[in-house]
Amino acid sequence: MSKRRRKRQKRSFSQTVVLIVSGMIALSMVISLIIVALPGPQVAAPTLVPTWTPLPSPTVAPSPTIEASPTSATLPLPSLEPTEPAIGPAPATATPTITPTVTTTPSSASPTLTFAVAGDSRDNPNVYRRVLAAVLDSPSEFLVHTGDLVNTGTESQWQAFEQAMEEFALPFYPVPGNHDGLNGQLEGYLAYSGAPAAHYSFDQGGVHFTLADSHNGGISAGELAWLREDLSASTQPVKMVFLHHPPFDPDGTDHIMAYGNEGFMALMVEQQVDYVFAGHIHAYAREERDGVTYIITGGAGAPLYGSDHPLAFHHYLRVAIQDGDVTVEVVEV
Repeated sequence: MSKRRRKRQKRSFSQTVVLIVSGMIALSMVISLIIVALPGPQVAAPTLVPTWTPLPSPTVAPSPTIEASPTSATLPLPSLEPTEPAIGPAPATATPTITPTVTTTPSSASPTLTFAVAGDSRDNPNVYRRVLAAVLDSPSEFLVHTGDLVNTGTESQWQAFEQAMEEFALPFYPVPGNHDGLNGQLEGYLAYSGAPAAHYSFDQGGVHFTLADSHNGGISAGELAWLREDLSASTQPVKMVFLHHPPFDPDGTDHIMAYGNEGFMALMVEQQVDYVFAGHIHAYAREERDGVTYIITGGAGAPLYGSDHPLAFHHYLRVAIQDGDVTVEVVEV
């Protein structure tokens, strides 16, 4: 074979190798472009952790069974004779304003939280309007009402209450009293008071607020179970419970819970509750038992109990909390 032919074959072979290598490189580049263009695997969006823990849905306690208690008097429930039908708008859907607790360095000059407490505003709208005006003029951030907003729970009474509250711009958190239920039912109360349920709770400023239902005269087994569940779930440094009927009267009368007293007070100790605020008694009284401070405030308009209570006058309470320390001021109106 001639040298020229051998050179031509060698050159042809080299060209073939170059073409094959070039083709492989081009093919790999095309495959890479296709892979880049294809969508990646679908990754589920992360579930965001809520900044506050929703509380258990409110439940309606069953009708209470009267329980005998050696430290309580069994009182007949008031006879409410309505003069008007129990009609009204659809139940309110408003919920309490829940503000997550913010960690701050409190100033020694001002409290971290200030709020007002009043009770038993029935029968005297003029006094109650004075209470509302005084609360608005104070540093209070909201008002808790310990029940008996109206006298018998009729439509016209709830409308009058609604009118009295029209210019009150602060959040309002009531509990039901024995006078707020027409024939023992809370339709009017839920329609007009702004409460989201017969009982509920919320956290604000390092305090857990539990608002319980005793409108039938005391604390039933179902209500006690709800209280235990609610209080045991809280991690706030201060716990406060609000309801209408006090478990006892520091002034010694029998205007107290008709049933459930002992179980309620034992639960307050068990759950390390700091304060219990009640109404029902139209006066002011205070006493500490087993580390729990019980305060009665019923001076927002109802007829005063002056004959049995030395501190029977129209008033509201201003509660201030600073670094976990609680100060309660009685404000006469």
